[in-house]
Amino acid sequence: MDSLLGTGNGLGEYALVLLVYLGLFLLMRYGLPPVQLSYRRTYLVVFLGWSLAVFPGNYLFYRIGIMSFLPWLNNFLHCFVWIGLCLGYLYVSAPRRPVWHQFAVFFVYSFLVKFAEHQILGTWEKDSFFGIPGNLAYLLGWSMLDGLYPFISRAGIKLLSSFIPGIAVPGPD
Repeated sequence: MDSLLGTGNGLGEYALVLLVYLGLFLLMRYGLPPVQLSYRRTYLVVFLGWSLAVFPGNYLFYRIGIMSFLPWLNNFLHCFVWIGLCLGYLYVSAPRRPVWHQFAVFFVYSFLVKFAEHQILGTWEKDSFFGIPGNLAYLLGWSMLDGLYPFISRAGIKLLSSFIPGIAVPGPD
């Protein structure tokens, strides 16, 4: 069970993590419109692309030693609920924000989730980020990389829009 839930974790801790996701999603929704009809297919592609890539990617990064192990349920919820649904929503709902703003918002939301998962589940516990010592450096470093989500997504969507009909490329042209 430790590899599924993490040492000492039960379903109560995971319910609390889902409440954190919900709270942050409600904050996202507060200032943003619903996903526009023209971006719904894009949202699906972003959701599937990120979720299906990051889920095995997190495990691969653990195996090569640059990430701590995320128990399977944590990894699944983090990838499919947080990264796919929530950050995907943020990406397609606010496509015309300034570049610095997009980076900052994705960085802050990602840091809050990693910090909450660290506090609640004991995950994200590695004590360095690519040689920079400290768990805080680890949390901040991965969160800064998550700040690239909108830029990587835009490049991927732009590439896929030539092959998948109905995908709109969010952001200024």
